[in-house]
Amino acid sequence: MSKMKNCLARLLVLCILLGTEACATNKPGNSQSSAGVSAAASGQIGTASTTPLDSSKYLGNMLPYPYEKTNFTAAPKGYHPVFIQYVGRHGSRNICRPSYDKTLCELLSAAEKDKEITPAGTELKNQIEELMQFEKGRYGQLTKLGRENLNKLGERTAEDYIEIFNDGKPILGYATNVKRTQDSRDEFFSGFKKIASKNQITTSFYPEQEDPYLRPFDIDAKYIDYKNNGAWKKIVEKYTSGTTGESHNKQILTRFFSIKFYDRLKNGEFQLKDSDGATILKNPSDAAENLFNLYMHTANLAGEGADFNFKKYFTSDEIAWYAGVFNIDVFYKYGPSMESNNVMAPMSAPLVKYMIVSSDEALKNKNYAGIFSFAHDNTIAPLAAFLEIKGGCESTSDPGEVANLWSAAKIMPMCSNIQWVFYTNGKNYLVKMLFNEEETAFPVETDSYPYYNWDDVEAYYGNKAEALGISLNSTLKDNIKTLKGSDHNGSK
Repeated sequence: MSKMKNCLARLLVLCILLGTEACATNKPGNSQSSAGVSAAASGQIGTASTTPLDSSKYLGNMLPYPYEKTNFTAAPKGYHPVFIQYVGRHGSRNICRPSYDKTLCELLSAAEKDKEITPAGTELKNQIEELMQFEKGRYGQLTKLGRENLNKLGERTAEDYIEIFNDGKPILGYATNVKRTQDSRDEFFSGFKKIASKNQITTSFYPEQEDPYLRPFDIDAKYIDYKNNGAWKKIVEKYTSGTTGESHNKQILTRFFSIKFYDRLKNGEFQLKDSDGATILKNPSDAAENLFNLYMHTANLAGEGADFNFKKYFTSDEIAWYAGVFNIDVFYKYGPSMESNNVMAPMSAPLVKYMIVSSDEALKNKNYAGIFSFAHDNTIAPLAAFLEIKGGCESTSDPGEVANLWSAAKIMPMCSNIQWVFYTNGKNYLVKMLFNEEETAFPVETDSYPYYNWDDVEAYYGNKAEALGISLNSTLKDNIKTLKGSDHNGSK
């Protein structure tokens, strides 16, 4: 009997992948009779697998680096490049830790134990178990795709600005205490050295809890309180728990287990934790969003010899909905956030101070060709907001407006980067900003876009940092103390 059930399950899933509607007798989400099992138990999962939806807006900050070749604007006559200040995110990675996969597998195992699982649920559980087995020893590490993207990014940087590196001036390379950022730095420089091999590169990383520049979110007391208890959480919860969200949650989840089991989840019976002990699955929204996270994360496994298609479990409308929900969540958690929020800019002020001061010193002393720092998505998004990069700095307290203002996929994809490239004519300095290798504007005036007077840029951002309690004369230790005490702009 068990062999027959397994055969039937495989047949049903095959029908799903082929988009054969004859395998289902009811529409997804409509309940059957007394057993309370949704029509999806018959195997109909959706039609998204035949729809080309893997565009940037649906993968959020899990989007592999979307590089497109661009033509740079020639520098004003008499100017040549002399220095680069680079801050970037690590490359494509595996799932950080047993989390979305772990909790969903535990939920489906409970449904299986209670005989409330559907054939589609069994297939999903098996697929997640395969993913977890694949991720053993890989959690949090760069993927092959991530390494390739970084290597090529380093190579392009050296090619585009070889004039900076020809004289062999040394380079500084920083990372956080997290290994994937250190590996990203090293992979970047591996590609870089294919083109520019004369430069001595000194690498280091900031210790845990002592990094006000690349991981300020670990020590900023004001931000930590905001992330855990901020008003944004209720705003997002209200938006996602409405009729539309509840309908999508139920429609998706009852493809994998019975209505009866769904109600148990909805009533708070399950409190499932990731490997760090954080409860990340306690209701239908969590379960559906965890599944969507698997869809986004596994987009970075291309080239790994593994094929994990979680997209097939969603319809086109469902993908669009959960992508929007995810975008709203990270907008308030890491991005420009609410209009009344005064957390993100102060958190990034120490990094901007460092970028200004270290660039200024390198220009004056002519002792470095570049400073390259490798960090995280939640470093890049607040930094883009502070720098007032177009598309990365507008706030709103209306979650329905977020999609019109901000996109995680555009602001903080894998390998996302912000570069200041400095030019001189021997007397004055100009600077241009690249955002993901495309020229973008500074929030000051210029007569020669995308080139700006460095003194104007330095004054604008320096004054902004000072107004937030971060002096350009402050030290790393000063900045740690400020963040931990949350005395930005004099407020606790």
